[in-house]
Amino acid sequence: MNKVLLNQIGRMLKIYREKTGRNQGEIATQAGISISMLSQIERGMVSPSIDTLVMVCQALDLDPADLFKKLSNDRQVRIHHHGERLTMLNDGVGYEQLMSISRGVYQMELFLLVIAPGHKTTLSGKGHEGVEIGYVLEGSAILNIGGIDYPLREGDSMSFSSHLPHQLSNQGTVTFKSVWSISPPHVDYLHTGEKEKKSD
Repeated sequence: MNKVLLNQIGRMLKIYREKTGRNQGEIATQAGISISMLSQIERGMVSPSIDTLVMVCQALDLDPADLFKKLSNDRQVRIHHHGERLTMLNDGVGYEQLMSISRGVYQMELFLLVIAPGHKTTLSGKGHEGVEIGYVLEGSAILNIGGIDYPLREGDSMSFSSHLPHQLSNQGTVTFKSVWSISPPHVDYLHTGEKEKKSD
């Protein structure tokens, strides 16, 4: 993340913590990090992982989606350079948020999805609001929607209603890479690690 974004995140977390009347020690303990780490995050001195941000938000009773919405603005042109975007890697599944628009009439999110051989995304058992569109850049995978398997390979594109239970699994021998778009934006993938840890 760039310095400007780090400062914005830190300032918002500090303001929210102070408004709720809690000290750094209490939040750090609940988030499972040191007071020093929380202090550095609030001052924009370190680039926290998505997992850490989620844990701090949970300790503050703040929905991570709300934090990201507050960070977005109404600029007509937005550029996210390589290395400045939100990323998450958990159990062979990697997400990189390429762009997200969470205000106005047209709300959507675009991200890069990478799945290592033998791995799969967390099952969206109950589905969620919206629609999804994807395009396969490399490799192959099985897209299961509502209990039906749809084989995908390089060059394929797809769309489906997100309210149906869905999951992507890479049963091949090479890494699966795809570009995915969801409207409206959906941040379940930011919680993937937390969900899997709880199910162990």
